[in-house]
Amino acid sequence: MQSIVPYTKEIQFKSKIFEICSISLEHEINSSDTEITGNFIISGDYKSHEVSVNKEAFNYKLPFHLEVTDTIDKNSLQFEITDFNYQVISEDTLKVDIEFQVSATTIEPVKIEEREEIPEIKKEVIEDIDELFHKEEIENASPEERPEIEEIKENTEERLEEEQAEVVLDSATEKEDEYMTYHIHIVSENDTLESLVATYETDIDTLKEYNQIDVLNIGDKIIIPSKDE
Repeated sequence: MQSIVPYTKEIQFKSKIFEICSISLEHEINSSDTEITGNFIISGDYKSHEVSVNKEAFNYKLPFHLEVTDTIDKNSLQFEITDFNYQVISEDTLKVDIEFQVSATTIEPVKIEEREEIPEIKKEVIEDIDELFHKEEIENASPEERPEIEEIKENTEERLEEEQAEVVLDSATEKEDEYMTYHIHIVSENDTLESLVATYETDIDTLKEYNQIDVLNIGDKIIIPSKDE
């Protein structure tokens, strides 16, 4: 299974927004065999007035929910932010547009015929045991011999049932949630690829994976991912 999902949300701030000074995107996810849930965490700081020298911090959790039509192996789940944009659309409202990709291994359902096959085998085995012990041994045995024959029959049934039983292994190893921080850096006059790599402790290949940055222009928004340990 692999899906690219768009997500849009309008966030109303507690005061006016004059300028977004910095913004980061993180996520936390939980998954089951049939659904994926979690939160996007938008944080940063902003100015509420043009002449203000102080910055105000903001932090919002935006819940999301994704139903999965196929049964998936949740241990194979991969979640990646592929695009992130934001825009101040009114004096106190910020609109965020997020695109993320979800991929996981699909678990093929077991056919009904395969599940019913083993009970039929077990039924035939038990019938054979009944025929062997009850008809030929127990009915003709003396009162002293019957307890011993009954015990042999019970032990045989248990052993064959263990050998024929279908064992289903459910390895539900819990996987820790991964948190990814996406820094949005606005290019200034003195920025270079080397300075961004040094500032955010990343590498040029990672920057190029998330951005088209053959040339840095002042005002460009650069997405810089970093995985939290």
